[in-house]
Amino acid sequence: MAALFVAGAVLAREPFDGDAAFARVEAQCSFGPRVPGTKGHAACLAWIQDEVRALGLVPEAHGFRAVAPATGDTLDLTNVLVRIAPEKSPRLLLGAHWDTRGWSDQETDPTLRALPVLGANDGASGVAVLLGLAEQFVATPPPIGIDLVFFDMEDQGRAGHPREYCLGSQWMARNWPGTLPDFVLVLDMVGSPETDLGRDLYSLGAFPGWNRLLFDVAEGLGFTEFDRTRAYELFDDHIPFLEIGIPSAVIIGFDAPTWHTQRDVPASVSADRLGRVGEVVLEVVHGGYLGR
Repeated sequence: MAALFVAGAVLAREPFDGDAAFARVEAQCSFGPRVPGTKGHAACLAWIQDEVRALGLVPEAHGFRAVAPATGDTLDLTNVLVRIAPEKSPRLLLGAHWDTRGWSDQETDPTLRALPVLGANDGASGVAVLLGLAEQFVATPPPIGIDLVFFDMEDQGRAGHPREYCLGSQWMARNWPGTLPDFVLVLDMVGSPETDLGRDLYSLGAFPGWNRLLFDVAEGLGFTEFDRTRAYELFDDHIPFLEIGIPSAVIIGFDAPTWHTQRDVPASVSADRLGRVGEVVLEVVHGGYLGR
């Protein structure tokens, strides 16, 4: 059984590069909205796989089919899994969704609500941090095993129907190839400087130690935007893994004012915020906090 350690030896490493992460946000947004079934979605999938290969890593494409709740269309979808240090344990799954919402239901202007969301923060920010982490782990190998997962079909559910969201992670939790990870951490909407970063009440109740560790690490680094008093009831990509008994958590800026609007563009994302999120994850991985 995996366990949490209070502290450990810290390996010498470079700081997380927030500017490079921001460039990856811009690269994803250059494809337009990444709504499943569109050209932008297909282009972004190819780009993610190319970015992974450029680091000397292997992207595993795990295809599945699902029905889009809003349209009834059956879609071919893809989760991308990247295994780093496959021989090591315990293993930490780091995940983010790469699709973007097909409509802007939080727009105050009703004429804009049918437009797809570009998703600089809600989509691209988490992916950008994951790719930056992959680059860091290649340069400084982690002391534990890492499974990066880029989840598809997270954001196509209808409001009020939580199980229509996170279809990629629901599929992955049911069909995980090999031994399941020991811990799960999802990054979602982590780029906006206009809101603090909080956590999820469900995972906080189920696995308080894992959730507390993440915010203790952020506090130790002096990152005040990680607000342990800010918690939400939400269904995100960590929940399917929590439901099968894996300690799971999410870092999320759920109060971002650009959420599900046409204002979710690169200008709404901060390289500094991306850098701080990446630093927290690197410290969790390299700081000796996870062990057996």
